[in-house]
Amino acid sequence: MSWKGEIQRNLEGLTADFIGRSPFFRFWDSDSVNREMSRRFLLSFDSLVKSFPSLIAAGAARMEDEESRVVLAVNLFQECGEGDVRRTHHAIYRKFLETSCFGTPIEENDFAVEWKKNLEDYIQAQNSKTVLGVLAAGEFLAQPALTRIYGILKAHYPQADQEYFTHHLVLEGEHVKEITDILARNAPDDASFREVVSGFSYGLSVWGRYFERLTDYLSTKVSAV
Repeated sequence: MSWKGEIQRNLEGLTADFIGRSPFFRFWDSDSVNREMSRRFLLSFDSLVKSFPSLIAAGAARMEDEESRVVLAVNLFQECGEGDVRRTHHAIYRKFLETSCFGTPIEENDFAVEWKKNLEDYIQAQNSKTVLGVLAAGEFLAQPALTRIYGILKAHYPQADQEYFTHHLVLEGEHVKEITDILARNAPDDASFREVVSGFSYGLSVWGRYFERLTDYLSTKVSAV
């Protein structure tokens, strides 16, 4: 197996282990999650979707080589609708909410704010390899996590515009390949890859804390409807 393939295999393994151990993903199934829980999830997740561009930009600024900055810049350009404000990922996500007839003002949960601050602080304090690791955690987690989450959201809101989830799932597969290319260039040996894994593990821990508090929020504040 190539070094790039070895990197991808290792990070996919860490991601699968994270999902397998996550209380949220054990909780998130059709028997446990009702429509009101889905609504609360969507309103909470809005805060994360609108934060992704600033996190990608912060990560790009920490890169030491031009190629890595360019790849992350392209990722950011896609996230921002390739220059069309109506096509940003956040705008497309909001279209899902609007076509689901959401009328409730969106407020940021404190645990969503904590998620962003922890990632921002880490990116500003770390070197390029650990920063790549923490960014890679979000990329590797996105497709398997959103696939599981989306199944229930689609069932609860079949009339909504589904583009955010369908389009995003395709893009995330591409982003995993792109960031794996960056990792192979920036971490060409075991010692440097351990730095990447350190950042990756930290990123998963931040996501784990978010999902843990989200599960508590959903299960303790929502009654069956």
